[in-house]
Amino acid sequence: MIRVAQAGIRGVPANFGGSETAVEEIGTRLAAEGVDVVVYCRRHKSPTDAVEYRGMRRVVLPSIPSFHLDTISHSVIATLHLRFRNTADVVHYHGMGNALCLPLLAGSRKKAVITIDGPDWERPKWGPLARRVLRLSARLAVRQADYLVIDNHPSIEYFRREFGVPESKFTYIAYGADTDPPSATDALTELELAPRGYILFVGALVPDKGPDILIDAYRNVGGEMPVVVVGDSPFAPEFRRRLHEAASADPRVRMLGYVYGEAYRQLVANAYVYVHPLRSDGTSPALLQAMGYGNCVVSSDLPEVIAATGNATITFASGDASALTQQLGRVLVDPELVERHRALALARVRAEYSWDDVAARHRVVYENLLGEG
Repeated sequence: MIRVAQAGIRGVPANFGGSETAVEEIGTRLAAEGVDVVVYCRRHKSPTDAVEYRGMRRVVLPSIPSFHLDTISHSVIATLHLRFRNTADVVHYHGMGNALCLPLLAGSRKKAVITIDGPDWERPKWGPLARRVLRLSARLAVRQADYLVIDNHPSIEYFRREFGVPESKFTYIAYGADTDPPSATDALTELELAPRGYILFVGALVPDKGPDILIDAYRNVGGEMPVVVVGDSPFAPEFRRRLHEAASADPRVRMLGYVYGEAYRQLVANAYVYVHPLRSDGTSPALLQAMGYGNCVVSSDLPEVIAATGNATITFASGDASALTQQLGRVLVDPELVERHRALALARVRAEYSWDDVAARHRVVYENLLGEG
């Protein structure tokens, strides 16, 4: 039996972000096929005490819940647990910074996989020290991990060029998306929103994700359609404060905070337009899910976004609020344009982003590392 541990995330159930969603979707499928999957969960983010979830075992451990230490402190504790409790043959870390844990596995015969989505040190949310640490993590990942999973092609080219990563040490595996949208709209009714009657943003309230660009851009767009912002962040408090101040100046902007489960699915499935104003990121699971539910997407033109979406999205120059204003003005007066891009988005996801395929490709990685492929 293959034994795989998933670490470096907040845990499952996936109520937090893209990596958590990926682990839940992949882990559920692998567990159903007989793979022993254990997921390391952070105590302060654990919504349940259950020892099992959708066929996966949960190990709940503490962390230091601060911006810089939450992930790495939990990953170190999880790695020590793995080292001395021998709970897996393959340890799969999600996120570059977790490569700092690799020396703790030295001599254990466990295989280490790291999923990376790009040069994290280039993201606006990190300060100088964190950027240096993330660069060190990248070097450790390239030298000491047994295998790398990279979720977008621009990052593959970057790591080939800057770090000399050989073809034998990595593979491209993107995220997946659900293409079966909910039919109910009761959550929208409770929020006093109409199907196809709002613009939607989903993401952490940090500079990388660009929610301020959207709010700034919409200030100069006419009409009454509300902008719904789903997400929050326990970190970046000054950015978050400024964002809420800007939102409060426009009565059309609604800050919902975190939304989970069926209400979240209904919000994503029924937007008029989904806006993805990234400054920096890899392949976004939230973006793919919006496309999978047949949304028209207006996105920044980051190479990582274009590589993921092809011609399915309407783009604007990354970081340029005036360019986003122009594109939002276009879609609000052109329903036919919106319908065309809904069809393109759904077709793209059906062709490229199946969770079943993503899970199968991860299993091949684990089997090959263990000599079972």
